[in-house]
Amino acid sequence: MQPATRADAFAALELDPDALPQEIKRAFRRLAMRWHPDRNRGEDAAERFRQIKAAHDYLVRGDDEAAPAAEAEPAPSRGPDQEETLWLDIEEAIFGGVLTLELERAEACGDCGGSGRITLTSSRMCGCCGGSGRVRGKGGLVRCDACGGRGYSAEVACERCGGSGEARAGRKLRVTVPAGMWPGRRLRLAGKAAPVGDVPPGDLLLVSQLRLHGLFALRGDALEVTVPVPLFDLLAGSAVSVPVPGGGVEMVSVAAGTATETQLVLAGHGLPLRSGGRGDLAVVLQPVLPERLGKTDVAALRVLQERLAGREAKLYPALADWRARWLAPSPARRRGKSCKKG
Repeated sequence: MQPATRADAFAALELDPDALPQEIKRAFRRLAMRWHPDRNRGEDAAERFRQIKAAHDYLVRGDDEAAPAAEAEPAPSRGPDQEETLWLDIEEAIFGGVLTLELERAEACGDCGGSGRITLTSSRMCGCCGGSGRVRGKGGLVRCDACGGRGYSAEVACERCGGSGEARAGRKLRVTVPAGMWPGRRLRLAGKAAPVGDVPPGDLLLVSQLRLHGLFALRGDALEVTVPVPLFDLLAGSAVSVPVPGGGVEMVSVAAGTATETQLVLAGHGLPLRSGGRGDLAVVLQPVLPERLGKTDVAALRVLQERLAGREAKLYPALADWRARWLAPSPARRRGKSCKKG
């Protein structure tokens, strides 16, 4: 039976009136697999299949007849582009390399052929209406669409895809990452997007992001490394070994008398610059104290302490200022201390 109007044809295929030709074909294949009499033993399966085929033929024939007179949009030459995040270690972002990516894409479920339904060998009570053939709607009891009002059904939702008709399939892709992949930079792989329909696949766009690193940290656009240094090495002045990306080590000199956390800069060992070359690596020298001292160590510190005594104003200016401000007796304190009650 041919549908009376295009609206009826779209409704039979469970589509919106503005559905594209590709969507019409996909809907027909999905519904035909669901209602074909060879797959569906239901009483109204054959009639439902005829309605679907008639609706499909009506819409396809109408589109073919209208095509010469209308300026229809040309069919897409390829599928849509696909965007994914490319997670890189700091070394991979700087020096590049060959990586194997694992990507997922949706495809038709192999168990139900994309219909989302499985045909049973025998009918069973409908789980939606409990066998009554009716469900409660806004205006009262209405026919159950799941079983067509029969109260039983020869179909159930596909367990593998949960009734969606889609399954997730993984694929592996080898990617050559160029050196200098700044965070947010894009790498375009032509024709490597997940295929959609019968057209050639679009491009795969990989947007680089940096993984957290156990040694190097990202502070805005700058790379930073924290290096613990014994306090006495900083006080005496020494050369400090600093690890740099790529596994190398650079030596930096620390002037004697440095007793607090200090920041230095290693030029050319940071992240790639958009203008070319590499930025700076910020180096934070963090003083660390010994956790255990022996008697000989304590005695040596006592000797050093006696040698430094009397030079607080020069060696510890902040400490000398604090003592002068808060520990030295003031005239007001002396007057307050001499007051007596009675």
